[in-house]
Amino acid sequence: MEINAGTSESERIKKEVKKEETRPLREVTVKIGLERIDMQEGIMVEALLDSGATGLVMSSEFAKK
Repeated sequence: MEINAGTSESERIKKEVKKEETRPLREVTVKIGLERIDMQEGIMVEALLDSGATGLVMSSEFAKK
């Protein structure tokens, strides 16, 4: 991260936040409820539907080397 001498800290932070806001969504999650039927106990969890790793995997040939 580069900080210019003439840039105030708040301006630098605003630029960093803007960068974060413009990044595309990389993963898709959903909150779901899980319940044990025999004990009727449940919990809420966040489940990963899509990791966003399309095209970011290595080939099996590369892994073998």
